[in-house]
Amino acid sequence: MVCGAPLLLVTSMRTGVAALDTSLPPGSAGWLWGTVAILLGVAYYWLIPLVWNGQTPGKRLLRLKIVRADNGQSVSVGRLLLRQGIGLLLLEGAVAFPSQLLRELLARAAGAGVADVVRIGMVAITIVSVLMGVYTPGRRMLHDRISGTREVLLTEKTADVPVATKEKA
Repeated sequence: MVCGAPLLLVTSMRTGVAALDTSLPPGSAGWLWGTVAILLGVAYYWLIPLVWNGQTPGKRLLRLKIVRADNGQSVSVGRLLLRQGIGLLLLEGAVAFPSQLLRELLARAAGAGVADVVRIGMVAITIVSVLMGVYTPGRRMLHDRISGTREVLLTEKTADVPVATKEKA
């Protein structure tokens, strides 16, 4: 929603129709709004968890928190960048809306064939990552493994104390 809302507004203003269309406008406006939406995605996926101690609004609502896998402490700037930027947006980009926008801009720059190959690669990596999250000990997906992080469920009494887990990082 954070990334798509500006595109919905631009499309609505451009066409005069209030439709759920988050495609990029043609020409240079597409490059501008695509970049703005991607930057909003980076803010949501990376900057907000950095400021909110490992939580996005969705994670906060579900009482989840990103922590270091080795000691459960807060994650650093670099670990969050690896997890959210490289892991989620670039490698596992099949499910992240900013990744769709990156692929659309890539298609404009390098052609649809290149963007299709990237999309297929992202889907394959996402499938492998989901399987890792379901079937491996510790249930950590690829983005958590490359960044040395994990998600923990916080207790109901306090938003800062993780529920004790028996799994090893």
